[in-house]
Parts: sequence; C-alpha cells; structure tokens
Amino acid sequence: MSGHTQKWQAEHANYHKLLDLLQSQTELFVHGEQPDYELMSDIVYYMTQYPDRFHHPREDAAFRQLLAREPTMESVVSELAGQHRQISESGVILAADLNAAAAGAMMSRATLEADVGKYVAFLKDHMNIEEREIFPRLAELLAETDWFLVNSAIHFAADPIFGDSVQERFRTIHRQIANQAGCGCKEPAERVCCLE
Repeated sequence: MSGHTQKWQAEHANYHKLLDLLQSQTELFVHGEQPDYELMSDIVYYMTQYPDRFHHPREDAAFRQLLAREPTMESVVSELAGQHRQISESGVILAADLNAAAAGAMMSRATLEADVGKYVAFLKDHMNIEEREIFPRLAELLAETDWFLVNSAIHFAADPIFGDSVQERFRTIHRQIANQAGCGCKEPAERVCCLE
C-alpha cells in the first residue's frame, strides 16, 4: 500500500470513529434517552465540510488517474464516484434534519434513527469497497507524478478534528472520541494525540 492510500485509510478510520459516535447517539432512543443533537449535527457538519469537500474529490481525481492506466475499472470507479455525490446529498439533508432537531423541531425518532442508520451504513460500505477494490490498484498503478496531479487538483485544507489542532466547534466531538478510546487526551493541546 502506498503512503497516499495509507493516509486515506487512516482518514477512513477517523470517519469510522465519527460514524460510530453518530450511531451511538441514535441508540440512546432505545433506552428512552435524549441524544445530543448538537453533537450529531456537528459530526454531520464535519462530514459535509471536510470529507465531502476535500477527501472525496481527491479520491475522484485519483480514480481518473487510475482509469487512464486501467480502463477495466470503469464500472466500479463510476459507481464509487456516483456514491460520493449521493453521500454529499444525503449528508446535507441529514445535517438540516439534525439542525432542526437541535433547534427543538419535532421530528420522528424512528425517521431520524433510520436516516442516521442508512447514512452510516452506506458510508461505511462505500469506504470498505474503496479499501478493498480501489486502494490496492491505486497503490500498484499510480506513479508519483500521478499522485502529484491528484494532490494538485484539490486545494488542501487541514482537518479540523484530526489535524494538528482541533477547531473550537469540534472540541466536544474530540472529547467524546477520546473518552471512547480511553486515551486520556480529552482536552486537545498542540497535537490531537491518539486521534491523529
């Protein structure tokens, strides 16, 4: 596996943590507890503002480079690129629903639980397919010049949760994940410690 695809796998691992946290919030419904809609909203906001705007477009650029070298991958690449659009669209809708719930709007628990469940399952399945079917081929076939083109195609932005510093809006998410990981880094300092 190349360093480029390893970085993407690490990003996927971070997204899994967030999706697990999002899912765990909806599971509070089962026990008659109130989920933290603000936390859920921040998670989905992050997913629509970072992965959807930076991670997925970089993958799409790599997919185009891959197709230039291996056209037989077209069907799976087209499917995954289409899923990037679906993920983005469903994230925007889910974010609006969670913002409304956080603001006190009446919303069916069953509907919200189902929407979160579908979003989480779809995104996890999508990442698994990428890691299983695409990342090994990218690592094998793309040269450093290809990766330069991929990285040049999308403006870089620091990850606001898992980067060098945690943005204020996402500190609660960081603390929640740190609590689950049991790493003791509940208050981020210069580096994000175990959540890098």
